[in-house]
Amino acid sequence: MVRATMCNRWSSSRRSGACNGGVSVAIIAACGVLLGSVPARADSANIRPYLVGSRAAGMGGAATALADDGAGPYYNPGGIAFALASSLSLSASVYGLVSGAEKDGLSPGHDFTYSDINTFPVSTSAVFKWGPRAELDGAPVNALAVSIFVPQSLVIDDRRTAGAETEFRTMSEQTIWAGMTYARRFGRLGLGVSGYVLIGTSTVSVDYNLMNSAYPSDFFIVSERTDQTVVGLVGAFGARYDVSDHLKLGLSVFTQEAGIYQDRRFFFRDAYASEDVGVAPGSRAINQGGLHASPTLQWRIQLGAAWVTGPWTFAADAMFLLPLDVHDDADRASEGLDQHIKRNLVVNGSVGAEYVVRGRFPVRAGFFTDFAASPSPHDDSGNNPNTANYEHVNRYGGSLSIGYRTEHTATDVGTIISYDSGQTIRREAAESFLVEHVTNMTGRCAYIFLASSYIF
Repeated sequence: MVRATMCNRWSSSRRSGACNGGVSVAIIAACGVLLGSVPARADSANIRPYLVGSRAAGMGGAATALADDGAGPYYNPGGIAFALASSLSLSASVYGLVSGAEKDGLSPGHDFTYSDINTFPVSTSAVFKWGPRAELDGAPVNALAVSIFVPQSLVIDDRRTAGAETEFRTMSEQTIWAGMTYARRFGRLGLGVSGYVLIGTSTVSVDYNLMNSAYPSDFFIVSERTDQTVVGLVGAFGARYDVSDHLKLGLSVFTQEAGIYQDRRFFFRDAYASEDVGVAPGSRAINQGGLHASPTLQWRIQLGAAWVTGPWTFAADAMFLLPLDVHDDADRASEGLDQHIKRNLVVNGSVGAEYVVRGRFPVRAGFFTDFAASPSPHDDSGNNPNTANYEHVNRYGGSLSIGYRTEHTATDVGTIISYDSGQTIRREAAESFLVEHVTNMTGRCAYIFLASSYIF
């Protein structure tokens, strides 16, 4: 797929003279418009790069049939109806190591690799219990939770050099969920509803430099940056039903995010010169604000089951993400400012287990998937159904944690490790064109989390 046209004298003109007479200032200047048609955007095709909560995180996110602690509203609003008492929960990722590699990401034979330390903000949730007490366990039947969750936060800032080419990439994204949940218990059935305000910010910046050390007057430089902020609303309904003292079932439905504020700003600038073909130094820039950035969070349906026997708890979840197709600024597609985001139906799963040693030390382990909802990328932009998202990456992860309980406190420390692989688009200067190819990429994430709660 051709995204920009340029005279790559480093690869052709000095060998065969192919560029001589075939390139004009107008053609090189057109790079700005064409390359600018590839708006960088942080991605939400993967819904859970990080697992929220303490018990849920230790069990691989398998919490839909449990969800009776501070993190419960994020998995199943109906679960907190079964909380035995009021509580205040705090959790944080002490640090995380995010690394990966994009095959031939800079040029053939030269992978683009990255490795960055990430720190998560603290998430907190307060659960208040009141009202009549249930006959089965004496817990109040009403529950109200006030929660702030940070399920997504990522920073990548790296560079790679191969010969005359250097590329700098910077990406940061974060989404904050803030909301309230009300749940009520009816015997063995718990029902709950939630409302969240989502605040998402992302910045993607790419700088590409192609310099010829033998001919300093020959160069091609591109800088591209996209900043966006999205504020939206998500509603949720959940139910938990305890079939018996051992078997518990859960169902939750989270709506597609409805945008209430959105802003996208796009900046592009290139500079170029090629002395031997008579192209004088030149530059052009695009600086466009006031663009749209529709939310891309899909409808989410979760089903869960858990089995509790003595010190053991086993849980499994299935998560369904429904299709989504949005266009941003379709009327400005001719200017390269449209974003077309498509999401497919995806099913993810989680399994986890917990064993409480001597009634005080819960040991947990779990496994989860995070398959991308985006279609696979294509070389041909005309057939690419996901023209503003150039990645399709599937993630597989596991978790392990250990905790300590007292009458009024619970503390957990653990790790979440995941591996992802898939495809992305890379740019390559080839002969007289800057072309794009599908290439493979891999990544690894390792987080250490610390969580504590006070029960009163």
